[in-house]
Amino acid sequence: MTLTDILLILALAVFVIAWWVRKTPARRWVLIGSAAAAVAIGVWGYLDDRWQNAAGAFVGIVFLIGLGGVVLKNRITRTDRTGGVPWLSGIPITIGLIATVFTLMTFPVNPLPKPSGQYAVGVRSLEMDDASRVGVFAAKPDEPRRLLVRIWYPAQSVSGDPAPYFDAAEAKSTARSMGSLVGFPEFFTYLRHVKTNSYPDAPLLEGAKELPVVFYSHGYTSYLSQNTVLMEELASHGYVVVSIQHTYDSSDTVFPDGAVAPMDPKLREITAEEIGRPSQADALAGETLDARLEGALAYQEFAVRNDDRIAVASTQTWVADRLFVHDMLQDAPPEAIADIARAGDFENVGEVGMSFGGAISGQICMFDPRCAAGVNMDGGNFPFQAFNTNVPAPFLMFHSDISNLYAAMERPLPEGKQARSFNEFSYERIAEAGGRSDVYRVSLTGSQHLGLSDSSLFVGQPVAGLLFGTAPADIMIGAQNDVIRGFLDKHLRGKANDFPAKQLSDYKGWVVPISNADLPAWWNAKTDAQRLAIETRIIAIQNHGLLPPVGPNE
Repeated sequence: MTLTDILLILALAVFVIAWWVRKTPARRWVLIGSAAAAVAIGVWGYLDDRWQNAAGAFVGIVFLIGLGGVVLKNRITRTDRTGGVPWLSGIPITIGLIATVFTLMTFPVNPLPKPSGQYAVGVRSLEMDDASRVGVFAAKPDEPRRLLVRIWYPAQSVSGDPAPYFDAAEAKSTARSMGSLVGFPEFFTYLRHVKTNSYPDAPLLEGAKELPVVFYSHGYTSYLSQNTVLMEELASHGYVVVSIQHTYDSSDTVFPDGAVAPMDPKLREITAEEIGRPSQADALAGETLDARLEGALAYQEFAVRNDDRIAVASTQTWVADRLFVHDMLQDAPPEAIADIARAGDFENVGEVGMSFGGAISGQICMFDPRCAAGVNMDGGNFPFQAFNTNVPAPFLMFHSDISNLYAAMERPLPEGKQARSFNEFSYERIAEAGGRSDVYRVSLTGSQHLGLSDSSLFVGQPVAGLLFGTAPADIMIGAQNDVIRGFLDKHLRGKANDFPAKQLSDYKGWVVPISNADLPAWWNAKTDAQRLAIETRIIAIQNHGLLPPVGPNE
């Protein structure tokens, strides 16, 4: 809780107690003072980015109005109300206090959970500019590609206060642009009061070398720190995590010099059009394998015909962003993070991302030999290079509860009444699907798409169930941390850690394997002509100038 939360509850509690106890000394002044204090504190909290305090201010105003009405009535009727119990008025007044507490508890302000590793966590932010690319998206024609990069790493020692989830500048811009997407710009601003476990500019762990490196991309229109808990968990176990904010395709970007690159205003309309395409609905939640395959092909064919902003332009840009940052950190790191770069292994890295960022991570693992392990957190397959293709590196497809996707689209569950991965045709050859021991597909029961982030920590039930999922926050956060770290420990660090058996046991009933092993039989039941026609369409999409094209046999 914030200071204003505590003071607000105390002020309203004093009013409620004095209201019930009619013989309270100087009762009228106690009532007036406590209600007025609640109003003042609520306004103070609202102005300090704790918008939930406005509920308490409203209740305080109602209390003052109610008190004034009672005083006026008593004067007119000359009634003495110093005795008895005010049941009729006391109950709704108590409900006002309860409603305020409920609001504050529904949107709690608590520190992020402590990471489980042995190391303290440092964090540094910097701007990296790619002068070879100018005028990208909403940038000025001569403006280089500006990227905000944040790096979490194991620290030697820490002092001072940990970083807030959003600093003041981010609360005014990044958080508000995120909130505007849900129709309430202030929605995420209170995260300025949430403390992380990351210490700005802390010294790197002494003697660090050959540290495992993970690159991360956020979801479309989101921000680079949306999975801070995961970043801190990995860093506390000795990983270097590099997160990139993809300017203009993200929420507002605040650079270290204070400059702000706003989210491209076209994105709201673009994403609305994307969601409304019938082919995408078929690809994500078609009832049969044939329906999902045709939906995926039709969606991608439409995208390449129209040079789709998301499936084509954004994909190319995000991949270029990731490669630029990777190359710079490996070959010519900026001085501000040169010590971290020198201590990292950039030849064998983990590629991780959530939603659209997960699709980008999968794409990079298709062609960059530096990808030693990849994780797609509930993302699709953009730009289709992984479709009907064996990913060269070990890969984890981590889904939210896919049954929620069918429900949201008002689609029945597919054949067998079992929700299926919407990426079941990706990362493996269809004819060989389910045969690789290093390609994993799991789903987190009770989670929504947006729940695969830090968000479940910031909103309580029942509101969280609508936005992020019904699974408890400790399950949603713990499963992400343990499954992804277990996968990376095994395939990036080479640890013998019994992945995924241990994680499936620890989260039994929550983390559920998803199988696509029935695809080969379905595929082989088609005629040679049918398979050839499908593969021809796939290759045509993959070779549409996307970088780099790969055929289904590679």
